[in-house]
Amino acid sequence: MKLYSNKKYNTIAAYVLIVLAIGFVMIVAVFKFSTILKILGTIADILMPVIWGFAIAYILNPISMGINNLLNKRLFKKRQMPKLSAAISVTIVELLFIAFILGVMSIIIPALLNSVSEIFSNITLLFSKLQEYAKSLFSDHPKIYSFISDKISEYSTNAEDLVDRAEPMLNNLVSGAWGFLGFLRDFVLGVIVSVYFLCSKDNLLAQIKKILLANLSRRKCEKVFEVSKKCHNVFGGFITGKVLDSLIIGLIAAPFLLILKIPYAVMIAVIIGITNVIPFFGPFIGAIPTGLLVLLVDPGKFIPFVIFVILLQQFDGNFLGPRILGDSTGLPAIWVLISLLVGGGLFGFVGMLLSVPTFAVIYSLSRDSIEKKLKRKKLPVSTNYYKNDVEHLYKTNKSKKPLTIDELYALDIPSTDEANEVGDAASNPTLEKID
Repeated sequence: MKLYSNKKYNTIAAYVLIVLAIGFVMIVAVFKFSTILKILGTIADILMPVIWGFAIAYILNPISMGINNLLNKRLFKKRQMPKLSAAISVTIVELLFIAFILGVMSIIIPALLNSVSEIFSNITLLFSKLQEYAKSLFSDHPKIYSFISDKISEYSTNAEDLVDRAEPMLNNLVSGAWGFLGFLRDFVLGVIVSVYFLCSKDNLLAQIKKILLANLSRRKCEKVFEVSKKCHNVFGGFITGKVLDSLIIGLIAAPFLLILKIPYAVMIAVIIGITNVIPFFGPFIGAIPTGLLVLLVDPGKFIPFVIFVILLQQFDGNFLGPRILGDSTGLPAIWVLISLLVGGGLFGFVGMLLSVPTFAVIYSLSRDSIEKKLKRKKLPVSTNYYKNDVEHLYKTNKSKKPLTIDELYALDIPSTDEANEVGDAASNPTLEKID
């Protein structure tokens, strides 16, 4: 029996198989959601060094390109050596990155351990100092001071019990240290992987383009390249701008905190700078724990610290941030808030960091698609037209009425000969000059 191939039925069969496969995957995803998450988590843990390497390379790439261009203009101006200049630029930027990480760790870790040790060892003294500060502040309001004093005494008793209960738990910190060692291992491997990404980025991009052009049509490839370029512009502009903005904020905070004699000034400045990377909630995430630390260690410095943080954030939000970032995301404030809540709830710190540019890309692509559809329907694309009733967009102009007979007789309609003369004069301007 001879079998005949029918292209139409083959296409229908392929679509049926795809729909069944998608339905099967959705059913499995619903009933085995926890198992799928565990599998995805395992895959993410395995690929974590690669993820770290890509993230580090993406952040360091603009700096590496700047150093590479500087070397080509100054050192290799007469004789271009692209491979050597690229290798030197990657080496310099990786050494600077490692030095920066080691410097931050050398500042934060000793100060953090010292502050935690001091808080646990002097918890009773800290609460008594806090009570004395409340007494001096509310000396003219005995009822308020009595309420605050009772609460401080209550929390002081609970804190002492907490310290007594926490002391036996300190012996089990070795298990938590293994998690830190795992993170450290992934990060170190990520730094090594980032070197390979930076050195072979051109070949990798060329291979990706080659694969896309071989498997997709030209129109689809152009769309992929357009979306990729938009993602790169948004993510690159936002991340590099935020890192630079946070670095400047940390460098500004450190000397001012030292002048104000805030305890653990350098550590607090580093924390403020790091948390400032997160939009909207970052200043609060950095200011609240550091403010509580200042309140416990030296209550008299708490109010100056709060005033300084407010002034610093106003300077960042109204002057420094707009000049560095500009409108790199184009995302309205309400969507920034929603993206931070969703990203932070799903993926924690990393989610809060990447949620804003991710939502910005989705928002931009959705806006472009909607505007194209509106233009096809010959409707305005500006949002201002849709704030009121939209029926006016579809209304026809009913004010036009047909002309009456008298109005038609009153019209000055040129004859055929006159119209031809006007047309000949327009097409041959030289005739007027001859006349």
